[in-house]
Amino acid sequence: MQNGREVYETAYRQGWRSEPRLSVSSWADEHRVLGNRAGRAATHWRTATTPYLREIMDALGPRSPARRVVFMKGSQLGGTECGNNWLGFIMHHSPGPILVVRPTVDEARRFSRQRLDPMIATTPALCDLVKEARSRDGGNSLLIKEFPGGVLFLTGSNSATGVKSMPIRWLFCDEIDEYPGDVDGQGDPIALAEKRATGPTYPRRKIFLVSTPTIKGLSRIEREFLASDQRRYFVPCPHCSNFDWIRWENIRWVEGDPKTAALACVACGSLIEERYKTDMLARGDWRPTADGNGETIGFHLSSLYSPLGWLPWSAAVSEFLEAKENPMHLKNWVNSVLGETWEERGESVEPESLLARTERYPAEVPNAVGVLVASVDVQGDRLECAVKGYGAGEESWLIAFSQFHGDPGREQVWLELDQFLQQRFTHDSGQKVPITCVTVDSGGHHSEQVYRFCKARMARRVFAVRGGSERGRPVVGRPSIHNRYRAKLFTLCVDTAKEIVYSRLRIGTPGPGYCHLPEWVDDEYVAQLTAEKAVRKWVKNRGTVREWIKTRERNEALDLEVYCLAALYILGPSFVRSLPERAAGLTRKSEAQARGDAAPTFRLPKRRGWVDGWRG
Repeated sequence: MQNGREVYETAYRQGWRSEPRLSVSSWADEHRVLGNRAGRAATHWRTATTPYLREIMDALGPRSPARRVVFMKGSQLGGTECGNNWLGFIMHHSPGPILVVRPTVDEARRFSRQRLDPMIATTPALCDLVKEARSRDGGNSLLIKEFPGGVLFLTGSNSATGVKSMPIRWLFCDEIDEYPGDVDGQGDPIALAEKRATGPTYPRRKIFLVSTPTIKGLSRIEREFLASDQRRYFVPCPHCSNFDWIRWENIRWVEGDPKTAALACVACGSLIEERYKTDMLARGDWRPTADGNGETIGFHLSSLYSPLGWLPWSAAVSEFLEAKENPMHLKNWVNSVLGETWEERGESVEPESLLARTERYPAEVPNAVGVLVASVDVQGDRLECAVKGYGAGEESWLIAFSQFHGDPGREQVWLELDQFLQQRFTHDSGQKVPITCVTVDSGGHHSEQVYRFCKARMARRVFAVRGGSERGRPVVGRPSIHNRYRAKLFTLCVDTAKEIVYSRLRIGTPGPGYCHLPEWVDDEYVAQLTAEKAVRKWVKNRGTVREWIKTRERNEALDLEVYCLAALYILGPSFVRSLPERAAGLTRKSEAQARGDAAPTFRLPKRRGWVDGWRG
């Protein structure tokens, strides 16, 4: 038995031991054993079976200069096992704190039971390092694995506390396209996790981002890949030795016979049978197709590279032929087989068409405006506010847009917003026009602060709103007061409102429904305004339904447009019908004041003016 001094000296020497020269792929070939606890025979890992994973695994080693490794992939490629090999290498040869982030906490537990625990149990080099998981053992459970010199944490991207608690050296984010856009109101989960791997504690850190892509413009993995050096796996043609990467457009087959699928060489035109694939993969190499920053490298791989016996080209063709008539099936095929993002086809508005028609107003509030309304969108670190004017036929003008940065959980940012909402805007006639109605989004961040703010200002028609899930409903329903502060809360049908907004954005000439945009709007505002598309989607037991989906992450300008429309409709249909007279009344009042006469005035509707069923 070793005495205390021997234990100390052994640990001291191991602590000063240099990083191993063994690569991750070499470690996997030497130590990794594949198998599970269900009785399947264990086999040794062979990188030669999936040679395209060698460079990806080696880029994750501590001697690679890369700090961020991005892997955008299809299915049936061994990507998850690639990450598992990296985890095993770390625990055995480069110990330190590891964080593995899965889409949800439940997914993290499932990954631990079905992937991580079997790998540790069947790999001799690891089973002695990590104890058997026990629920009562705080150091070794489903979500925590302690090993000499380090600890592995597993968490879900839906848990803010799990992704931002302590410094880590190794970060493995898997299936990042399934992560939520915001976690517990604290921001993007990947950004929160990456902050744990920054700072002076671990200067030689490593971040591995892996996922099958989803929708173009929203896919995180595509965004990360496009920011990298965009490496593709080039393989040689067995006939002319020309190197190129495998693309779907080069797959050929005889009509009606997927079994004839072959790859057409772009250089010599020869059809390459799949039986050559093993040799082609073995001789292939990764080549960057874009400039990178030296620290982030990206790999893209489709399932067309799957080794023989995994997913043959004939099966990919068969799946395509079955899916091509069904957009939802085709979307899944593009994501999982080609490893590419799906671009939704649907009703949309091109941002360029809106930028081309911006205009200079003759005054803050043009002559045809009869009322001003405002809307407020609440974000985690700011408030955004838009002011719109409406006239005859609900023709509209964007009057002002402002952001108030600060924590909406504190009073100061709300006081700044209140000062903005109380200002008056100069009409073309010279009159000072106030904001008549304000809607504040309460469906997301800081709903308690929203209710308190609206309750104190209800006399000025400041109301809370939130989006409803029922389709085909009116834009605005009856208000409720079922909240702690008994503030009036209007539930909106955002689908109906977006249909109205988008139909009006497509109107090309001024008149009823036309949306005027001032010359100061920028590309970002217009991109947010057109950030969604209406697509057809198959839903079980409901058939084909129309659904609005994002084409980019940020869409605050569109939300503000919807809330402004709701503010107008809250005033009631009789008020909206009176907008031409109200606009003319402002001009007549200015002319009468110039002559010293009394001008007619218009009264706002009383509470009975708020009606249910206003569709616009």
